[in-house]
Amino acid sequence: MNDVLVDIRELVKYYPVRGGVFRRTVANVKAVDGVDLQIRKGECLGLVGESGCGKTTMGKTILKLHEATSGRIYYNQPPDKVRAVEQLLHSENASERHEALSQLPDMDIIHMRRKAVRRLRQKVNIVFQDPSNSLNPRMLVKDIVAEPLVAQKLIRTRDVEAKVLELLNVVGMGEGHLKRYPHEFSGGQRQRLAIARALATNPDFVLMDEPTSALDVSVQAQILNLLKNLQSNFQLTYLFVTHHLLVVKYMANRIAVMYLGKLVELSDTKELFEKPLHPYTKALLSAIPVPDPDTSRERIILTGEVPNPVNPPTACRFHPRCEYARDVCREEEPKLEEAGANHIVACHRWREI
Repeated sequence: MNDVLVDIRELVKYYPVRGGVFRRTVANVKAVDGVDLQIRKGECLGLVGESGCGKTTMGKTILKLHEATSGRIYYNQPPDKVRAVEQLLHSENASERHEALSQLPDMDIIHMRRKAVRRLRQKVNIVFQDPSNSLNPRMLVKDIVAEPLVAQKLIRTRDVEAKVLELLNVVGMGEGHLKRYPHEFSGGQRQRLAIARALATNPDFVLMDEPTSALDVSVQAQILNLLKNLQSNFQLTYLFVTHHLLVVKYMANRIAVMYLGKLVELSDTKELFEKPLHPYTKALLSAIPVPDPDTSRERIILTGEVPNPVNPPTACRFHPRCEYARDVCREEEPKLEEAGANHIVACHRWREI
């Protein structure tokens, strides 16, 4: 725990569903529903799951691009201090809870004051999925990459162009690209520009929101190798959100699996691929194509439809689609429990599967 950079506790993000003449809240889309997760300094943590399971929402909530409904997100805080505050928050003594709440604005991203959030923007950043939409088509490359530096007032005007050129060189581009517009570049080049912009403020933590899904396979490999090199050279910490399991296998030190707003399994990458424990994780891995026509693999076909996040199943959210489901799965929500070193799983029956 001494090397934890981002410590997420009981994170909840609901989107209200409004109806009626007065547009009152009649229900909530439960995008992220009580997630606990720690991201270690210098690692790449992969976050996988079906579309709509809450992966991107959680990442953007960590960056405060979305406001959390409840929970805590401690950023680069001493573990002893975090434990003490958490203990006070769960105390039955009202004065102790009040004391803990008074400390949160200095520790917790969700409760941070505006000035602290501005400082936080220097240390956390994001690379969006589609560079065509994340780069302003009316701005020159030199202005796009320099924008975070100018907005944060981190550089003198006369030094901007030299700094931008330095960042472009880091991502494999050069001086000839400074005065061009985004539409003049290929998809891979645009993503390199987005990465250069993300690195401009020298961040510690970068959210990679499916950064290669909009690119050709050959270009994907170039971008992934670039990201690995940058992580090593700049001691970056990544949260890598993706659907592509082979990409996350190449990039990530650990993998977290989400299903319908809940974290269901977390493990070292090698162990997760060799010995998945949750039925949902096994189904995801079984869908990976094998590049050999003579090799067959047992496909696990999940029955039923993905439940509605407005009204998710009670207890275990995966039980309507799980072949191993029993009464306890329908009556009691499984807790995350240790299944080995660096491996946790939320399933009542993982020992029997």
